[in-house]
Amino acid sequence: MKPLARIASTICLGLLAHCAVYAEESSKVARLREEIMTLIGPATCANLVNCRVAALGIDACGGPQEYVAYSWLSTEKAALETKIAEYNFEQEDAQKKSPAAGACVTKPEPVAVCVNRRCVISNR
Repeated sequence: MKPLARIASTICLGLLAHCAVYAEESSKVARLREEIMTLIGPATCANLVNCRVAALGIDACGGPQEYVAYSWLSTEKAALETKIAEYNFEQEDAQKKSPAAGACVTKPEPVAVCVNRRCVISNR
C-alpha cells in the first residue's frame, strides 16, 4: 500500500471508530431519557399544586437542555432525580467529546400546569 493510501486508510478507520463511540453514547443517552419519561409516566394531577418541573440535560452553555413536567403524586422523586443525574452525566460526557457550535442562549425556566389531569410544561 502506498504511504498516502495508508494514511487515508488510517484516518478513515479513526473516524469510523469515533462515529461508533458517538453512536453508542448517543443511544445510551436516548435510553436514559426514555427511562426518565417512563418514571414520569402519565404525570397525573388533580391541580397545579401536584405538578413540578425538572431540568434535563446540559446545553453547551451549561444550562438545562430542556425541562420536563412531572407529578409528585405519581412519580417517585428520588428515583427520578437519580436517573436525571445519570442522564446529565452521560449527556455532558458525550457533549464534551463532540461539542456543539453555536451561541449561548439562556432558556427561562417554565412552569408546570395541570391540564386535563396531566402535568404539562407552560412557557407562561
